[in-house]
Amino acid sequence: MESTALFRLQKLRRLVFAGLSLWFAVLVFATNSLMVGMQSRNTRELPFGVFSDRNGEVYAQDFSYNMIYFKGIRDKVVAHPYRIADQEKLVRQELPESTSGLTHAYSPVAYVLALPLLCVSGFHAYLLYTVLSAIGILLLFYFDLLPRTEHPLQLAGLTACAVSIWVTGAFAVGQSTLITTTLMGALWYLLRQRTISPSWRTDVLLALVFWALCLKPSVAIMPLMLLPGARAWRSCAIGAGLLLVTWTLVASHYGGWWTGLGDYLHLLNHYHNADFTAFMQRGTESVPEQQWSTFLFSLERTLLLIFSLALLVLGWTRPLTGSEQFQGMVWIFLLFSPYLLPSENWILCLLVVEGSFFQSRNLIASCGKLLFLLGIFDLRAGLTFSEQVDFPLKCVLFVWILSEWLQAKLTPELDITERLQPSSPRR
Repeated sequence: MESTALFRLQKLRRLVFAGLSLWFAVLVFATNSLMVGMQSRNTRELPFGVFSDRNGEVYAQDFSYNMIYFKGIRDKVVAHPYRIADQEKLVRQELPESTSGLTHAYSPVAYVLALPLLCVSGFHAYLLYTVLSAIGILLLFYFDLLPRTEHPLQLAGLTACAVSIWVTGAFAVGQSTLITTTLMGALWYLLRQRTISPSWRTDVLLALVFWALCLKPSVAIMPLMLLPGARAWRSCAIGAGLLLVTWTLVASHYGGWWTGLGDYLHLLNHYHNADFTAFMQRGTESVPEQQWSTFLFSLERTLLLIFSLALLVLGWTRPLTGSEQFQGMVWIFLLFSPYLLPSENWILCLLVVEGSFFQSRNLIASCGKLLFLLGIFDLRAGLTFSEQVDFPLKCVLFVWILSEWLQAKLTPELDITERLQPSSPRR
């Protein structure tokens, strides 16, 4: 009976992977075709991924906007690319038709990773990015997520994550969550392998993944806590060395070793509308709204640091398993990371196979859990829903997961002899 259930699950895994392979192939083709079609309708010459509407307003997809920044950094268009005033100058020079700009806080690691893409046309850079993203996701599913599924609900949850509206949107605009989620999955996979069989090879691979995850500061907090939590000190040292070498090699493009570093730290500590120039602000805010957003920015950063350090200490003292610390870091990122984009909820796919939450045998509970995932990933403001509701849905899902985890921790298990002892017959 058990072998039959396992055979059915393996068959379902293969079917899910085949379906996802087809889905991502279609998605890459469709998004690239869409970008080419939109580009052909431009009434003036604009960089790939930059479009103008009927009113002459210019807007760009995230990937193309960041490529414009990377190109400007490579060509040293401005002296201090981490200063908001210089970012405005760069945007005005590279996109003189634009009436507003987007800020750029990606690290020099992202610049180094983007250098090969700067050697080809904008279309081919976007094509390569989407193809590599799809391949990375499929490898993550094939080697890690699908083999660890033990329940059909987990397969349904992974499918719901992969074919969601937000993932489709992430491919369309080329958002970094496609890369960072895959890298986080690889980091957690390698950490588990290191627990089973530690080696220099695993530590070097962990260091490389850690270095790559530092492309985005908000994501870097996770490996920065998980590696010390697992006492992977060799990986930490190698990763730190790679970051130091990277910064030393590219510092001249950012205004100098010390000056550029100071600029970057200042930008990260003031990355909110109140400290942006009018041209670079994300929409207009009244003075009270600016004060509120500044307060939230500081509060979220404080909570992010406090809870991350608390998890690290708990991991060292061993009340938490490695899996529990990993899940905790993902939830801290999702709930407290400032300016988190809804597309970054995609990282939830890594939690579907962690713990027993998505192995429920209760049909009603299973449907409810799946519906929460669908709501987080598919109720997109302006497209399928009037308001953005992913944050309250995430909060409810987190409380649900936490309550089940606490119940499992606090409920004493029956003694094995008591469970095996047959019940006395009725008289």
